[in-house]
Amino acid sequence: MKRSSLLLAGGLGTRLNGREKALMVCQDSTLLEHTLAVLEDVSDEVIISLRDNEQVQQFSEYLGSRKVVTDQIRNAGPLAGMLSGFEEACGDYVFTVACDMPFLNGRLIDMMFDTVGEHDALIPISEYGKKEPLHSVYRRDKMLAAIETAMDGGHRSILAPVSSLENVLYLDADSMKKIDKDLKSFVNINTPSDMVKLDNRKPEDV
Repeated sequence: MKRSSLLLAGGLGTRLNGREKALMVCQDSTLLEHTLAVLEDVSDEVIISLRDNEQVQQFSEYLGSRKVVTDQIRNAGPLAGMLSGFEEACGDYVFTVACDMPFLNGRLIDMMFDTVGEHDALIPISEYGKKEPLHSVYRRDKMLAAIETAMDGGHRSILAPVSSLENVLYLDADSMKKIDKDLKSFVNINTPSDMVKLDNRKPEDV
């Protein structure tokens, strides 16, 4: 099975006062650089989704020769990035993740790729019962068709195409804790205060 990973970095950062989440620094590297390092270790290819050519220029020093896609549909949230990314992906399955998760766990992602089997998707469920569609593995062809259908119908929620998939495997928190004990993989950055709290953590906390 060929593995693709899609990094969604095209958000507007509205809750970060317009700052680019992916370029925020955590533990001496940008979130973008850290995430790419993890994804490239567990994937055959990594695709970076950005919103437009202006953002591509802003990120140019970090992109190298990596595959980059931009949104074909503006202001459509992560589904726009997924549409472009899934069209470009060469893998049978695509791990899709947002750029605001500073503690991605490569072993967990590797396990997810190994576990998805022939399912249309493998979606983690948090210890609070929340689905994590932006830290999930999708069968490329099935999810691409579902995204196209959802967007043609005017739907923009990431769960719209997910809900139409017929064969989804859900990964429970207890299974993930065997690899990621505190489920730090799902810590994300949404506001400036989140970043301050992260910067103030003691080394043993991370």
